[in-house]
This record gives sequence, C-alpha cells and structure tokens, in this order.
Amino acid sequence: MTGLFQRAAGCLQEAGWTHEPPLPAKDGLPSALQAAPETVIRWVSSFSVLSSSDDTVWFLSRDDYSPGAEGAFAWNELEVLSIQAATTDDEAVEVSRFWKRHLPILLSVRNGYEYLAVRDDGAVVHGTEPEFEEAVVAFPHFEDLPTYISSRPARRDHFVDELLFGATSNP
Repeated sequence: MTGLFQRAAGCLQEAGWTHEPPLPAKDGLPSALQAAPETVIRWVSSFSVLSSSDDTVWFLSRDDYSPGAEGAFAWNELEVLSIQAATTDDEAVEVSRFWKRHLPILLSVRNGYEYLAVRDDGAVVHGTEPEFEEAVVAFPHFEDLPTYISSRPARRDHFVDELLFGATSNP
C-alpha cells in the first residue's frame, strides 16, 4: 500500500500539488482516527501536507485530526457548519449521526465547500454545500481513490478530477 500512496502523491505533485513528508507522530493516534480503517490511517500518516498549488483543496494529514491542530479549517468543519445550520434538534441529531459514519479526508474551498470522506463501510463519498449530508459514493473502497489518482492522466472522466486536477473531461 505504501507504494500506491507514494505513486498517488507523486501524480498529485506532477499536477502541481505541494507534498511534504510526514512529521514524527505525536502522542499516539488522534481519537478522530480511532475507528478509521488501517489503510486510511496509513494514508493520512504518509504526508504532513498534500494540497493543491492554490491551497484551495487539501487532504487532511494525521496531525489535522489532533485536538488543537493549527489551520484555517478543523477536520470536522463541515459537520460544525451543518449543526449550526440545523433548524431543529432532530436535524442536528441527523447531522451528527451522518458524521459519526463519515471521516473527512479531503476538504475543498475552490468552488464552494466540498469534501471527500470515508464512510464506515470503507466507501469514499463526495459531498458539497449546502447539503453536505447528501453525499454520493465516489469510490466503493478507499483503496480505489489512490489507485484512481495514480491512473492520472490516463483517466480524466470522473467528477473527482475537478477536485484534484481541475478538469472533468479530456482536452
């Protein structure tokens, strides 16, 4: 899996992304990652920074999930926004229920708020504002995401391309 992660990060770098190697792990696994699949933990631990050249799209690193992590956006920023927007207690409960099953791994502010998250069954979902919880499956398994990234530029026909590479169709 390490080789796949390195190839995916390399493809993103070729597309202009910034990649910085991981920092030494602090204080064990952050609580937000406790229930995450091992492959997701290895992915978020494989870099300290992985962001688009304009810093509008970024993968969350292991340190981003730590309490008190620095940055303009918390790893659970979209959940917080949705709870604030809930108009009833029932809506707030539904929002919390959704986010208990979904771990954000990528955030974007390029064209409004967007995200990729790993669902508790291992699928990668994509959501956008204003209804973050109306997510669609982007990949059935987490491993399909770095595999897809590594296929760049052979495939450029997926809505995830807009997030990662700024293109949704072949030139």
